[in-house]
Amino acid sequence: MSRFFFVDELPDLGEKSWQPPLELARHIRALRISIGSEVVLLPQIGGGVVAQLLENGNLFVKSQANRPEIDLPDISLASAWPKGSRGDDLIRRATELGALRIVPLTCERSVTGKNDLSSSKVSRWHKISKEVCQQCRRPDLPIIDGDLMSLKQLATEFKNHQLICLSPSALPLQQTLANNSKPILLIVGPEGGLSTDEENLLKQHGAVLASIGPTILRIEAAGPSAIAIASHCLQSK
Repeated sequence: MSRFFFVDELPDLGEKSWQPPLELARHIRALRISIGSEVVLLPQIGGGVVAQLLENGNLFVKSQANRPEIDLPDISLASAWPKGSRGDDLIRRATELGALRIVPLTCERSVTGKNDLSSSKVSRWHKISKEVCQQCRRPDLPIIDGDLMSLKQLATEFKNHQLICLSPSALPLQQTLANNSKPILLIVGPEGGLSTDEENLLKQHGAVLASIGPTILRIEAAGPSAIAIASHCLQSK
């Protein structure tokens, strides 16, 4: 797979000397991409263009390019949100491990995530996910919800998914996935856990409880760990 970069707007096909945005130019220099090498420029969705690096740091836009594809299991993550920069870590790891959608949850026992998310915070998450995708060669960006979602909204929004709520006392996640054929939504509660009413609400909508180990993980570790286990199980079938 050719090295690719995300851009907000594709340059015109055939442009002989296109000056990349400052951030992209810095990234190309940092990676020590050699003169004459080809890279692929990708928009948020759809196909991109092939461009060749020139001596002055500009790019010669040569041809159209199909969007690269990798086979990712259909796994999304809904998680209560951790404090401060730990949320950035959650976005980073969940993106690396292939989450197709990341949903911030608000729960009864949430310490953070009671108020609306700031636009600057959501913009930072999108920037982080782009950088991560470029680094780990993931050509499709995850969907990151900019609004907090309640468990009731979640159950409606993901009614066609298998809802799996993490709980250390439940059966292992591997067993839960053994006969599943639906897209997966992994649900991580706050560090104080989901209330009994919240668990019952999810069960009424077909959710099952599953464990990824006997210990209690921090929020930013639990979701990505579950994604890694679920992805391995689904790809091993």
